[in-house]
Amino acid sequence: MYVGRRAMVRLAGWSVLETGQTFLLGYALARALDDGFLAGRAAVGLGWLAAAGLGVLVGAYGTGRVYGAVAALVEPLRDRLVTGVVRRGVREGDRGALSGLTQQVEIARDTFAGLVMVSRSFVFTSVGALAGLCSLAPLLLLPVVPPLVAGVALFAATLRPLARRQEAYLAADEALAENLGAVCPGLRDVTAAGAEDRIAADAGALADAEQRAARALARWGVARVVCLAVGGHLPLVLLLAGTPGSSTTGSPPAPCSARSPTSASRSSPPSPASSTAWAPAARA
Repeated sequence: MYVGRRAMVRLAGWSVLETGQTFLLGYALARALDDGFLAGRAAVGLGWLAAAGLGVLVGAYGTGRVYGAVAALVEPLRDRLVTGVVRRGVREGDRGALSGLTQQVEIARDTFAGLVMVSRSFVFTSVGALAGLCSLAPLLLLPVVPPLVAGVALFAATLRPLARRQEAYLAADEALAENLGAVCPGLRDVTAAGAEDRIAADAGALADAEQRAARALARWGVARVVCLAVGGHLPLVLLLAGTPGSSTTGSPPAPCSARSPTSASRSSPPSPASSTAWAPAARA
């Protein structure tokens, strides 16, 4: 228990370092435009760009350390599952233990590792992105937060049915493995008794049951893709759809940063007259 808690703390710390670039990259780019290039101070803009590049390097280092922390959390689970399956197979003579050892343990390990990675990335990246929106353009929270919440709600609603389908698939796979483990050593006796058709029908029924369970599991996997589309891609579509309406009013869709009216005017697009007056000076 102590080892698992320590691995969770390590994972959280490296995740903060990894996803901190989400906030830093957007914030630094906004400052590079507002306080640097649009204000005519190229050195300040380049300094913020250098900070953004440093954040990417630090985030890449954090990503490499995250995988080690996930392994420290996942591999002990795999070891406990293998120990339990072997103990059951030895003590109870369970023929389905072979399927559990060769396939089901890896399925459980991969599922747990994927759940940890996806949940961790979603939580920390969302916090960083929302913090950046709050500090730079709070109005952008309107088209971003509702689809994000809807995607999380849909994902949570699919967890229990998906777990049931996964359990049904593993049970069907174990039943088929147990049947074949009993039939294959006695194939000569089956042939001598002329029971090929009955044995084949029983094995075929179990194989069909496993196929149906696998298809049901795949259908619920598609539902999770829908959750990702709603929470991850729909906000971008809403932002792009709302941009033309905001632009026709003569104002940008959202300021790069919430500052005084004087600084906000520097980040707004120049008028045609100011562009015409600026062009000769730039050529000079």
